[in-house]
Amino acid sequence: MLRIPIEQAPALREPAWIDVDLDAIAHNVRAFRSLLTPGCALVAVVKSNAYGHGMLRVARTALQHGATELAVANVYEGASLREAGVQAPILVAGPVAPTEAGLVVQHALVPSVAGVELAQALAAAQRRYLPVHLEIDTGMSRHGVSAQALPALVDAIERRGRLSIAGVFTHFAATGVGEVDTLRDQLHRFDAVVAGVRSLRGVKRHACNTLGTLLLPEARGDAVRVGGGLYGFDPCLGSGPVALRPALALKARLCGLRDVPAGTPVGYGGTFVTSRPTRLGLVPLGYGDGLVRELWNGAQVLLRGRRVPVVGVVSMNQTVLDVTDVPDALLGDEVVLLGAQGSAMVRAEERVGVGGSVYEVTTLLRSSLPRRYLGSSGRSDLRS
Repeated sequence: MLRIPIEQAPALREPAWIDVDLDAIAHNVRAFRSLLTPGCALVAVVKSNAYGHGMLRVARTALQHGATELAVANVYEGASLREAGVQAPILVAGPVAPTEAGLVVQHALVPSVAGVELAQALAAAQRRYLPVHLEIDTGMSRHGVSAQALPALVDAIERRGRLSIAGVFTHFAATGVGEVDTLRDQLHRFDAVVAGVRSLRGVKRHACNTLGTLLLPEARGDAVRVGGGLYGFDPCLGSGPVALRPALALKARLCGLRDVPAGTPVGYGGTFVTSRPTRLGLVPLGYGDGLVRELWNGAQVLLRGRRVPVVGVVSMNQTVLDVTDVPDALLGDEVVLLGAQGSAMVRAEERVGVGGSVYEVTTLLRSSLPRRYLGSSGRSDLRS
């Protein structure tokens, strides 16, 4: 039997994919850069595959358009950027295990230190001076050294030698535009804690995430760490000081069509039953690709510029749509689950569940979904 390579079958090459607009990334970087004084660094947060957008391409674009440093979640993300040739400073903003100290040194990463054990391991692995940042816990109760333990940590680092405290930072806990007072209170705690340790006076300080950068100018300090805003997620919903552009679109080809009568159950458990003669469409994406049921059941997506609903529960690799109101739909039509189609738009913010974060919507998308990078900021191509 003759086997045709799948890459030669156009109908199968891209059944589902992600478009990343690098021009939108560049625009958002410049927008944040416009808010900062010349001495304030823009740190582009590219952790978790750049919130699902593609870490390397986003990092390079951000650095080309005004970011001067990068931040990642762990040593292995930083190492992958170094192996790809990225030379900019890379802050590991998440916890680092003492056993990873050698990797930090090998890849010239800037670790965040919150305990004596890591400081000792880093000093032992480093032959010269290694710059480190201290994370201070001022309200997250997550990673970071407490205010009470900070003086002892600084003393241990200074006595040990080989480590240079190049920065101190904290992480804001607030998530909404109505929490400016919470941001300000946390900033005041941070400033007071740092001021209480003589050797930290004059050391680079950073506290702001996207929300803080937009809402609290006095908190911008020596650097800001912009994550969600880099990708066009706007906590101010358009009412903030800059206009941000969403960078990601999730698309698939319509791979099935069928007509069913009223009273037909759809999907596992038959939780949806048609109330009219219905035309059903099928797309080859499901919760295995990142369409988490709690976020995507009942969602609306775009087909030929019109909104159509997801019906039935999302399956592992397939999702059913009610396309009755788009009678001219054909197999192979593009379905937009996130992004724009014509004048219509589906935003990731629509998929946020109760107590959830818009960042989940893109970050959970399967990393092996093909990503097509578009725009003048980078060559338009398709990469997995």
